[in-house]
Amino acid sequence: MESPFVVEVPHSRYFIDDHCANCLTALPLDAQGLYCSTWCQEIAAQVRYLRRVFRDGRIHDPDVQLAVQTKNAFLLVGGYRSLGRNLTPRLRAEIRLRDNGRCQQCGKPGVEVDHIAGSADDADNLQLLCLDCHHAKTAEHMVPASDESRALLVGMMDARVAPPEPQLLADDENAWNGLWRTLQARRKERFLDLLRAEGLRINSKDTHFDRVLAYLDATALPPAPGGVAPTVRR
Repeated sequence: MESPFVVEVPHSRYFIDDHCANCLTALPLDAQGLYCSTWCQEIAAQVRYLRRVFRDGRIHDPDVQLAVQTKNAFLLVGGYRSLGRNLTPRLRAEIRLRDNGRCQQCGKPGVEVDHIAGSADDADNLQLLCLDCHHAKTAEHMVPASDESRALLVGMMDARVAPPEPQLLADDENAWNGLWRTLQARRKERFLDLLRAEGLRINSKDTHFDRVLAYLDATALPPAPGGVAPTVRR
């Protein structure tokens, strides 16, 4: 995978369907949005924010400078790199279902499957956290940025913030907010087309993660006896 801070693209405002809008890696089935992780989502958001404040002059405001430094520190901290661990789509979906879609620290809607301690991918070492709780946990492990980390940030500034034309579509501080919902809805419809192609019945009460598990079952197992269409197991 290329660096999530800087990627090579063939033209400005680049975007690929069903790939992370920030790092351009293929999205796992359980990803409902346009990013492979909250890390990538926040990197793109920071790029848009930086492009905006540099162009409207707010970058000279001391409060804005402090906000930029704080956000950069969170992006560079080593804990966020743990989001790159390769959990399988089934395991991520199972953890989200097991935890009822709720943060295991505060009960708010969960967004990130987190390793509790160490890097073991066993289910009992995984938990669903909301963004605030994940940030708090990450902050506990913050360390000074290395030269390598600072170089990543400088590369992001040079490649994605400074150019007049946004490198990625997700970098476009003017257009992205009006586009992402449409792009996300199209991704959802493509996923539903995958289910239909496998003969799966689509129940409006099923969660996305129910559907992911049903699709994985349908594509991994022989057809059901008698040609009966598989359905989501409740």
